[in-house]
Amino acid sequence: MVDRIEKRQFTRTKINVTTQYQVTGVRELREGFISNISAGGILLWSKQELQIGTMLYLFIRVDDLADTELEVTATIVRIITSNEQEDHFGYGCRFESLYASDRDAG
Repeated sequence: MVDRIEKRQFTRTKINVTTQYQVTGVRELREGFISNISAGGILLWSKQELQIGTMLYLFIRVDDLADTELEVTATIVRIITSNEQEDHFGYGCRFESLYASDRDAG
């Protein structure tokens, strides 16, 4: 058996979070879900077929991670070709910019 060397810079956390996103330059808001997240990016599943290099603007709310709310720009760097989600396309996305959403503290 061949040992696989982990090349990732950041540890991934498995999550199952619905998210909304827009393709940069397109007004339409789409819905997908995130199955893992790290400091460097996410794995996004969507019914929309997209290409490597596509830039996305995402709205992420993760209740399991201390009610974290993020607005993120990310670039698709990898397309997942597994049968994990038959009716969705999987996209490995690298964060370009992260913005913490403003929330009322009280």
